[in-house]
Amino acid sequence: MRKRLLYSVLAGVALAGAVAVPAAAEPVPAFSFEDCPAIPAGADPGQWRCEVLVSHGTVTIGRLGTVEITSMRMTFAEGRLNGEFAQVFGALRAEPVWVRGSWVRLEYAGFADFLSVGDRLGEQHLKLGVRAPWVPRGCAIGSEADPIVLKPVRTAPTEVVSQDPLVLRFSMRDNEFAVPGADGCGPLNRAVERRFGVPASTGVNDLELTTYVRLRSYGTP
Repeated sequence: MRKRLLYSVLAGVALAGAVAVPAAAEPVPAFSFEDCPAIPAGADPGQWRCEVLVSHGTVTIGRLGTVEITSMRMTFAEGRLNGEFAQVFGALRAEPVWVRGSWVRLEYAGFADFLSVGDRLGEQHLKLGVRAPWVPRGCAIGSEADPIVLKPVRTAPTEVVSQDPLVLRFSMRDNEFAVPGADGCGPLNRAVERRFGVPASTGVNDLELTTYVRLRSYGTP
């Protein structure tokens, strides 16, 4: 049953001391809470917190090959509203990567659900923005109407990498998603699809991420 939000579970487990703590301290990424969204009207700030996920890893799409994700930051809020768990998306920010004569980066495509079922870590809809002098602004692989639908699975146990401030780390993977064709590229849609080898069916694409998590209460002054 989908009773608890993924990152609430992670935080609760960590605070209870039931996850592994590395023997030696390790560097953790920089976190920013600038994208924390406003919580719903009437919500109790003391029952809401902002969560920031900073990830790095790789993504393989179509004939694009494997591209390194150097830094991707996803921010959202979660809490209780009318006695039920609720969430509000904040923002997704990713560093662009130069490949095949274009800058590409993962972008938000209108939907994110962070509820977990076992090791299945919710569902996120993304697109791959394409920036180059030869394509119009807004060109992307995928769109809000036809997104890249990710349903990642946890692949490594959650660990506490810092107690003060509390920072958690886990790994995830999705190699079951399909990638749609180009959108917003005007007459160059087909050219973008040929260049990147999309649409690409399941079994060709892969996403692997290591993710660090920090939390901040909306009730904190």
